[in-house]
Amino acid sequence: TRFGTASKHAFSRGNTLPYTGVPFGMNYFVPQTSDQDGSWFFDPHLPIFQGIRLTHQPSPWIGDYSWLLLTPVTGQLGGDSLFHRQSSYDIDKASFQAHYLKIFSLRYQIETQLTPTCYGASVQLRQTQGKALSLYLHAADELTVEQVDKRNLALQQEGKTETNKNPLILFTALQMNTDILAVSQEGGDWRIDLASSHAEIQLATSFISPSQALINLPQKDFDSCKADAQADWENLLHRFDIIETGEADRTFFDHCLYRLFLFPQTFYEVDKSGQAIHKNLATGTIKLGVLFSNNGFWDTFRTTFPLFALIIPEHYHLFLEGFLNSYRDTGFLPKWLAPDERGMMPGTLLDGIIADSACKDMAPDLEEELLQAMLETASKSDPLGINGRHGLAQYQELGYLSTDNHESVSHTLDYTYSDFCIASCAKKRGKREIAETYKAASQNYRHLFDAETGYMRARDSQGNFRPNFSPYSWGRDYAECSAIQATLGVPHDIPGLIQLIGGKEAFSNYLLKACQDAPIFETTGYSYEIHEMSEMATAPFGQLAISNQPSFHIPYLFRYSDYPDYTALLIKTLRQKAFHPSWEAYPSDEDNAVYLPGISGRLSDFIRPVQANQAMTLESLSSTTSESIWLKKINGWISILNKTTAILTLSKNADWTQL
Repeated sequence: TRFGTASKHAFSRGNTLPYTGVPFGMNYFVPQTSDQDGSWFFDPHLPIFQGIRLTHQPSPWIGDYSWLLLTPVTGQLGGDSLFHRQSSYDIDKASFQAHYLKIFSLRYQIETQLTPTCYGASVQLRQTQGKALSLYLHAADELTVEQVDKRNLALQQEGKTETNKNPLILFTALQMNTDILAVSQEGGDWRIDLASSHAEIQLATSFISPSQALINLPQKDFDSCKADAQADWENLLHRFDIIETGEADRTFFDHCLYRLFLFPQTFYEVDKSGQAIHKNLATGTIKLGVLFSNNGFWDTFRTTFPLFALIIPEHYHLFLEGFLNSYRDTGFLPKWLAPDERGMMPGTLLDGIIADSACKDMAPDLEEELLQAMLETASKSDPLGINGRHGLAQYQELGYLSTDNHESVSHTLDYTYSDFCIASCAKKRGKREIAETYKAASQNYRHLFDAETGYMRARDSQGNFRPNFSPYSWGRDYAECSAIQATLGVPHDIPGLIQLIGGKEAFSNYLLKACQDAPIFETTGYSYEIHEMSEMATAPFGQLAISNQPSFHIPYLFRYSDYPDYTALLIKTLRQKAFHPSWEAYPSDEDNAVYLPGISGRLSDFIRPVQANQAMTLESLSSTTSESIWLKKINGWISILNKTTAILTLSKNADWTQL
């Protein structure tokens, strides 16, 4: 689980954390090595153990919330800081697995083992010299601890959500198999003294109530919980199989699958009657139904969710239900949930996920309300400027956002993609007038194309292009990219984009130049070098900037050029040079499993909803690839990448079990 964890604020090799949890669980658990680096609280090279952190951090750029650090110690300490509590640990003997974590504290001679459940964990502590155990609790927010009886504790920490400032309370239940001798507060932290050198602790959390936390407690012993967690992972990980490939490559593929199934995270609970319930954070009320969090759709609409549709349709429908409940609770479809709306990144790109699901008939029972949610989110302004489309009135008036708006080009392009998605869904539901209106709006990207320079450029409200243009200028008008990458951000109308650029030959030359150009950049919109600039500049791929979302589809655009074979060549080269089975695993932030669509399918088909009767092409990396990838279906297996078949076409309407 440590691949990609050797990252820093200024340069990312994945910006991952070594999460132990169950797929899509409500909490994850990570050994904390330092409290001095903010969101980068785990360093795979640092053999320091400050405790096991219960975390809800989806990305260091979003940060953590409602976290809780549990540090096992023995004896009296010389101070009350984490520095005074921390211990060295043996990196080579530690076990970092998706379903199991083991750390041996060299200072205290304590072996800590943890295995997760959806809402908590089972923890075993063993002090090898027979000394009595103590446990420190250190939390994100003001923490209170109540001793319920001689073996049970009730914890409560009260905070607020980052953007909306809604109350956010995490209730935690701790159940010991040994007596609690003392509970004492030291500063803002708490110390729990236990009667034994061995302890098994059952832990559960709830965002609803203390009584719900008790319901969420593990009902099995440690070994049984471990077996269940392993089975949960194997159920998903074993839906693929790879043969005739190297061990390192298979290890990396499995690791990326593990990353794929971490987010979104569960944000609903199951009450004693078996009903799914969640807290509406905006009102503080308890509602029926599922809910999910820790997901940014600007990232995942183009990577994880198209793959989810192929391999875990049963989860996909549940996710859509949860996102629909977000709309029911707030009046808007979500954009970046952590745990409620953060209002970050351009566009309202859940629209792409909904349209993709409609094309594939993933949730016909939800389609009508999802379409209504898309329409309302696209046409209603949020007075707080958090939800929905930023600059909506201007977009409706001009067909683009002007230079008065931050990242106006990226927002406009993403709005036109959403308009296309709405048109696709409306057409399927037989709403012809709505479909035609939004189909026309999906062509608004044309307003920003400057034929003189050949790039998408920002205009002011009078229609004038921003002066002093440089295609190498990052930020300001573009989200985490420059005009070079942003100009290609029209996945819904590639023929139209080709025509704008000047035809197939000009489009082909544009792509070649992007890949062959020097990786220079200007920090215009940021005033400093952001990590995506650094990662592009130090990679041998010109202006491709594969380290970030606006570029993920660019290699596949060669399929529409005079050089269609370059897609396979470029993907294979990227895979070999930019991805590594190590702690320096990824070319940048790995928050959406981009590697997997990269090796198993044609991303331009994945991110562009197509008609239900249109074939989907899944192509190999090159004609000489030495591997096969198989996807397991309920009644059999299908080959999705085969060493003897360069291109395999599967109908979206086919019975895949018969292929």
